[in-house]
Amino acid sequence: MESWIGLSLLGVLIQSGRTVLQKNLTGRLSVGGATYSRFLYGSPLAWLMVAGMLVTTGHSLPQPGPAFFLYVTLGGLAQILGNAIFIHLVRANNFTVITTYIKTETVISALFSFVLLNDTLSLTGFAGVLITFLGVMVLAAGKGVLTPRALRNSFLSREMLYGLGVGALYAVGSTSYRGAILGLQADDQTLASILTLAWVSLIQELIMGVWLRVYQPAVLRDTLRSWRYAIWIGVTGAFASAAWYIAFSQQVTAYVLALGQVELVITYLYSRFLFKERTTAGEFAGICVTLAGILMVVLAR
Repeated sequence: MESWIGLSLLGVLIQSGRTVLQKNLTGRLSVGGATYSRFLYGSPLAWLMVAGMLVTTGHSLPQPGPAFFLYVTLGGLAQILGNAIFIHLVRANNFTVITTYIKTETVISALFSFVLLNDTLSLTGFAGVLITFLGVMVLAAGKGVLTPRALRNSFLSREMLYGLGVGALYAVGSTSYRGAILGLQADDQTLASILTLAWVSLIQELIMGVWLRVYQPAVLRDTLRSWRYAIWIGVTGAFASAAWYIAFSQQVTAYVLALGQVELVITYLYSRFLFKERTTAGEFAGICVTLAGILMVVLAR
């Protein structure tokens, strides 16, 4: 098995656990506090990873340029906004359905990667992306009768539009991170990936920390006081991101994210057995169609 596949699956597994932690933590913290926990407690761990790699490998630290910082700042801002909207959505809607809406990130990232990084998909891969998108619409309509009108209404629903927005923000983030890693042109791509993660985490921590200090100081205080719970979001977020970033350094963003759609199965199990949410036959059919598209994308590499 190629290493990027294992890394992507590892990232999915850890990320799913982090999402559950975030949903549970929103009972103690606001959306902003739950979002900031990931950056505040994940950033120091990312820099410790960099230090550990420098000591164990003996490699020198790659020297970032202006383009690198443009990429990490753009990606970091997009991820902050996307993560905040995502947490807000899962508090008020079905966990599995909202997560699937956001998986349109794969479709959008294929476009962004082509424009910014010249990454391309094969014809079969592109067809798989379209089938994945169809699966999302089927799942969105799954609570009712699966008719053309239901599909059209689901596509135009507020939840779907929010999901597309979050997916686009995540796609900007993923594409920017791959661009930053490749732009370092380092001999050790793993070190370049972790260094990119460390800078992104630091930028996110500083930007959101300043915003909370100015506009929501109470949220900042609550986040610091709840460190015993919030720290685990930072830890799981840092390790999941490390796996994703290294995978981005080895493979086209759209393919990595396509494999990451396995998270749909995991979130379905969480929704079903942990949150006791009901999933209809139509929603399950949408998941199956989506996974069929994912399989086409992976096999089309």
